[in-house]
Amino acid sequence: PSSVLEESKETIHVAEVSGVNSDAGIVFSNLADKYIEHLEVSGRTETNTKKLKKMIENQFNPLIGDKVVNEMSYVDDMVPFIKIFQNTPGKSGKPRSQLTINRYGDYVNAIFNFGVAMGLTKVNPMRGRRKSREKPREIQLTVEDIKRIMECAEPHVRWAMEVCFNLGTRPGESELLALKWEHIDFEKSVARIYASKTKTYRIVPISPNLLEKMRSRMAESTSGYVVEYRGERIGMIRKGFRGACQRANINYPVRMYDLRHLFATTMLSKGADLAAVSKLLGHSMISTTTSHYYHCLEGEKERAVSLLPELV
Repeated sequence: PSSVLEESKETIHVAEVSGVNSDAGIVFSNLADKYIEHLEVSGRTETNTKKLKKMIENQFNPLIGDKVVNEMSYVDDMVPFIKIFQNTPGKSGKPRSQLTINRYGDYVNAIFNFGVAMGLTKVNPMRGRRKSREKPREIQLTVEDIKRIMECAEPHVRWAMEVCFNLGTRPGESELLALKWEHIDFEKSVARIYASKTKTYRIVPISPNLLEKMRSRMAESTSGYVVEYRGERIGMIRKGFRGACQRANINYPVRMYDLRHLFATTMLSKGADLAAVSKLLGHSMISTTTSHYYHCLEGEKERAVSLLPELV
């Protein structure tokens, strides 16, 4: 009997260490760990995986990390979870935006869906959630202000901005900072850009002016990447870009991603084909381009109506 008791205690201890209750199931923190391992072997970028892991450890686990997923519900567990983020400030001390709160909910929902798909859990406690509508972010950046920022930017940041704006890449390591010289076809004057978000390549034409600059840059490059700093690959451009904006006295919110936005809206405002712009952006559906960019074009509806002929 004593050996059986010890064996039972050992079984309970192992279950507690692994985060699995033999009667109820796995706890959230351990399910999240397994989800991160899944992402690591599924081709996700290391930076994005690290960010999510840190978010889970700092934001999610303190609230629901020790809860058994099969015992959780949307009303009793997830509604209070979401309310905490709505009612508490973020790192900056300012209230979290609805975009951030929705993103947190999307991540947790993905973890629960993974648990159900893998047979690790029986329920998704986020089922029944309805995301709040996000207020569209107002883009104030203009081509003139881009030039002002570039004049105040360090050489590698200025070059990164020029490439980003002319090719419409997503900034960061997913596209812009992952672009290598081997992806540039100088004979055909095109860039072959891999989008880690959609897992597809897209072909973007390169203007003659940018192509000549690229020839000169490649001759001096030692890292193999189009954008580099002191001969090394860059992992992040945000800090350098923010510093350039401050020196240029840009007094409204701006981010590197706004260059991609301006890439799209500039072409659309000049009459470029919507489907062509959608392909250049790497969107899988034209509706994505329409919902993200077309609403910014003032006067387009009026211009379209003005094309109708008079009937009388």
